[in-house]
Amino acid sequence: MITLSGLHKTFENNAVLRGVDLHIGKGQSLVVIGGSGTGKSVLIKCILGLMTPDAGQIVVDGQNITQNGHAKLLHRFGMLFQGAALFDSLPVWENVCFRMLRSGQSRADLRDVAADKLRRVGLEPDVADKFPAELSGGMQKRVGLARAIAADPEIIFFDEPTTGLDPIMAGVINDLIREITTEMGATAITITHDMSSVHAIADQVAMLHDGVVQWHGNVAALAQTDDAHVRQFITGSATGPIPTLR
Repeated sequence: MITLSGLHKTFENNAVLRGVDLHIGKGQSLVVIGGSGTGKSVLIKCILGLMTPDAGQIVVDGQNITQNGHAKLLHRFGMLFQGAALFDSLPVWENVCFRMLRSGQSRADLRDVAADKLRRVGLEPDVADKFPAELSGGMQKRVGLARAIAADPEIIFFDEPTTGLDPIMAGVINDLIREITTEMGATAITITHDMSSVHAIADQVAMLHDGVVQWHGNVAALAQTDDAHVRQFITGSATGPIPTLR
């Protein structure tokens, strides 16, 4: 579904991506791990078209979208932002259906769509008329997930989906992500530092380090790898090839 070839992105003198190569199969769930500042968010922004890479190619479902080709594919994307990123001034149902508010569908129909997606993520229909400030952090994250799947996208991006959540709610969100993406047959790309999320939702794992893919393989192979960078990251060790003073 997605192929990245030789992706480079530099900001002034800081080369963040130095030749990223990745292949994500249709219906697969890829989790991208790596330390802070290794280019995980930049990678997703390039795929989404929020940033333009300096070199390399991005091919989505056979279409080269590297240079200004994202507009025709945006309707196929969904996104769960870190911290949910809800609009405080809009009720929940308008947040969920925000991208469809100008589609010509009636507001009543869109509210029904929102209520259906909210049920899918375990929220009662009456939540639709509340405002984000009236919800807990876990509920806001579920609303963000409902928005990500509102238009039944084929490709969904998850940016640190469990950040700020307690372990129980993080587990609930991980289970929902896995269940929903499997049910939809969606291709998923997740950025996370949370190893419990990796094991809960990943088919494939890629580790970014120093601007390239340091390791890429099945999630089952993660624990057995002898790659020193991966071992240091997944064990949280202060000693190893990854510098701790950054």
